[in-house]
Amino acid sequence: MKLKNLLFSVIIILVVSVPVLAVDFIVGVKAGYYAWDPYIKDVPGSGFSEIDKGVGVLYGPVISVLFTENISASLAGLTGVQSTHWLSKVASHEDYYTTGTFYLESRRTDIDAALSYRIHQNFKLFLGYKYQYIVSKLRYTELRTDSSLVIDEIDVDDIEIETPSHGPALGIGYSLPFGKGFFVTANLSGLYIRGRLTLDESWKLRYSLGFNDPHLNEGSSKETKWDTEQMGVNFEPSIGFSAGESGLIFTLGFRYQWLRTKIDGDLEPGTKWPDMDDYLYGVFISVLY
Repeated sequence: MKLKNLLFSVIIILVVSVPVLAVDFIVGVKAGYYAWDPYIKDVPGSGFSEIDKGVGVLYGPVISVLFTENISASLAGLTGVQSTHWLSKVASHEDYYTTGTFYLESRRTDIDAALSYRIHQNFKLFLGYKYQYIVSKLRYTELRTDSSLVIDEIDVDDIEIETPSHGPALGIGYSLPFGKGFFVTANLSGLYIRGRLTLDESWKLRYSLGFNDPHLNEGSSKETKWDTEQMGVNFEPSIGFSAGESGLIFTLGFRYQWLRTKIDGDLEPGTKWPDMDDYLYGVFISVLY
């Protein structure tokens, strides 16, 4: 709620400031269908390697303030839910086998702010800042058997993964008008963001046969936190149409974001986290005025 209030307050301040500063502005909405290939699939020994891409609609407001012919500022927000589910294959370990059903739902909020300076008729440089907040809920039922395929353990778990992060971006943009009212644009930026990974695991039910001493655990939980560092690129090409005197601008575009993720600390005692890759990509449309 605090995040939504902050975004709303910034937009109101920008809009109210327009008459005072006597500048032009553009407002609108943006929505798209995105796939997320999360870095947690690369966690060794977690059983998440079979995660399929989480998909869903992300949407949000867009506002740009044109201070001069060459200087502008922009703010864009995206939020929404992406989800996926899968049935894991039977995995063979040293002396046991595992399989299970998994469901992953993630709520994502991205806020991107940028200050741009046009260095050429078709090129601009921009300095940006990104805030990203993702809360994922992983629910699964997993079955473990011993080497002779006798059921040894059944787990019904909930895991909440919270990853707030933020940091600067630096990029270059290109635009080219053609035809009557049509144009193409492309933005390429480098990102460096830091944050925190919080893993909250709650065992709803754990039945373990163990050493011929079956027992049932209910309601136990564990929370672990690590600092994160992510570096990567964001690429966003689009094609648009300006509808003349109506003031409306329509765009159709594609977004690709790649982040190499490093996590500070041990995954388990004596075992470091590996470097992992996180991908977000999809198509979007926007309507601006």
